Amino acid sequence: MSGRPVQPRYIGVPGSDAPSNVLSAFWKDQVMNPEFRAGNLNILLGVTTFAAGIFAVRNFGGILVPGF
Repeated sequence: MSGRPVQPRYIGVPGSDAPSNVLSAFWKDQVMNPEFRAGNLNILLGVTTFAAGIFAVRNFGGILVPGF
């Protein structure tokens, strides 16, 4: 052993809570921010409803068309 104290290794600037890249900054500032929670939940509800509608039409679309 060299007798030196062990220094912690950091990714990025030590002591800062700043995200290291653009995607992390977007996730922290826009998605996880409690200020935007209501809007994000509305977007999630709209996307889920759209996806459920596509799923339903693709699987059960045949019964929507009358068979003459």
